[in-house]
Amino acid sequence: MEEQTTQGIDLSVFLHNFRRTLQHFFWVPIVLGLLLGGVSWLRAARSYAPVYQSSAVFSVSAGFSSSTDILSHSTYLDSNAAAQLSATFPYVLQSDRMQLLLQQELGDQRAPVSLSASSVADAALFTLTATGSDPQAVYDTLLAAIEVYPAAATTILGDTQIQVIDQPVEPSAAPINANTALQTGIRRGVVGLVLGLVLVALLSLTRRTVHSAEDLHRLISLSCLSSIPAVRRGKRTRREAPSLLLTHAGTGSDFSEAMRNLSLKLQRITSKHGAKVVLITSTVPGEGKTTVASNLALALAAEGKRVILIDGDLRKQSLKPLFGIGAHSDGLVEVLSGKAKNFRLLPVPDSSLLLLSGDGTVAQPQRLLGSPRMGQILELLRQKLDYILIDTPPAGVLSDAAALAKYADGAIYVVRQDMANSVQIVNSVQSLSGAVPLYGCVLNCTQAGTTRSGYRYGYRYGYQYGYSSHYSHYSHYSSDAGDRR
Repeated sequence: MEEQTTQGIDLSVFLHNFRRTLQHFFWVPIVLGLLLGGVSWLRAARSYAPVYQSSAVFSVSAGFSSSTDILSHSTYLDSNAAAQLSATFPYVLQSDRMQLLLQQELGDQRAPVSLSASSVADAALFTLTATGSDPQAVYDTLLAAIEVYPAAATTILGDTQIQVIDQPVEPSAAPINANTALQTGIRRGVVGLVLGLVLVALLSLTRRTVHSAEDLHRLISLSCLSSIPAVRRGKRTRREAPSLLLTHAGTGSDFSEAMRNLSLKLQRITSKHGAKVVLITSTVPGEGKTTVASNLALALAAEGKRVILIDGDLRKQSLKPLFGIGAHSDGLVEVLSGKAKNFRLLPVPDSSLLLLSGDGTVAQPQRLLGSPRMGQILELLRQKLDYILIDTPPAGVLSDAAALAKYADGAIYVVRQDMANSVQIVNSVQSLSGAVPLYGCVLNCTQAGTTRSGYRYGYRYGYQYGYSSHYSHYSHYSSDAGDRR
C-alpha cells in the first residue's frame, strides 16, 4: 500500500473538517474566550482607581495698570504674569509658605491631592486644578488652595493681583477616568474566542480522513466501486421504514442508482473468476457496511440472482432488525455450534433475497468462524446460489473478518466519508489483503461539496447501526504531526 502523498489544501474539505472539528471541540474557543475575558475583567476591575478633579479659574493683573488698551504694555504684563504663575507653580507649591498655609487651612489630616496650574494662551487667566481619589478631599484642597495660593504666589511675583472668577460649588460627582474593566474583558474575550477558533482550525488540519475516491486510491491503491450518497429522510418516513433499504419507499433515487451500479460492477468482477462468496467489511463501527451489504444483496436479487446474505457478526446479530424480521431463527452461532442441524433460511419481505441470521450471540466467535463446518456450509451454499454475501464486523476493530476471509472469493471494503483515520484504514486493508482479494472500495455516505467525485444530492441521513460500548473509540486525528494530509 502506498501512503497518501501530501496535497494542497482543498478549501471545501478544509471548511468541512473545520466544521466537524468545531462540533467536537466547540468548547475550546468558548473556554478560552471566557477565561481570557474573565481574567482581564477581574484584573482591570481590581486595578481601577477612580480619579476626581476640581478646577478654579483665576484672573491675573499687574500691580501697575496705566492703560485699558488691549494692545497696551499692561495687558502684556497681565498675560505674562499668568504664564509665570503657572510656570512657577511647582516652586510655589513646594515652598514652605504654601505648605504652611495649606496646613493651616486643612489641618494635619488630609487625603493625598495633587495640584497643577496652566495658563490660557494670550489671556491673563490661569487654571488651578486639584486631582485625587477622594472627591471631598479634592474639593476641600482646591478651596484651601484658592485661599492661600494668591498670598503664596505674591511673594514670588511681587505686586500681582489674583482674583477667582470661576470655582466649583460642590465636590465632583463623577470620576474623570472611566471604569473600562467590562470593555477590556469583552475585547480580551473576543481575542480568546479567535485564538480558540485558530486552535480548532489547526486541529482540523490534522484530521486525516477520506473525502473522495481520489483520496482512497492514493491511500490504499484500490479503485472506488461506488460513491454512495448520504440520504436525508423525514420523521414520517423513518417511522414507516426505520431502515434504509431499496425496498422501502422514500429511499431516494440517487442512493438506489448508486447501489444498482455497485451490483453491476460486482457482477462484472465476479463473472471473470466465477466468484460467489463476497466479504463486506469496514474499518470501524458506524461506517454503514451493514446497510451497504443489505442493499447490495437486494440489488443483486432484483437482477434475478439467487442471493443469500449472512450475518457474520456473531457478537451482535443485526440483519434481522434491519429487515424488520422478528421471528425466531437460527444463525451462524447455532449452526456452527451444532445446535441447529437443519437450519432454515429466512425470506426477506418484498424480495427473493434469503437471509442467514439468528438470535444467539457469542463473545469469542473466532473458534466457530475458523472451524471446518464454516467451510462446509459455504460449499453447500455455493452449489445452490449465485452470490453469498457475508456482513462481517469491522476489520479494524476485530479479527472476525480475517477469520472469514479464507473462505471468501473476494471482499468489498466500505469507507464512510470523513470518519475512520487514514492510518487505521491502511492497517485494516493490509491485514485483509493477504487473506482475500480486495475487489475495491465503496465510499459511503458522501456529502455534497466535500468530495470531488460521486453524486450530487440534496439528502442526508445518518444510517449507521451502532455497536455496543465495549468497542473502543477511534480518533480521527493523527498524533504524527509530520504526516498530515
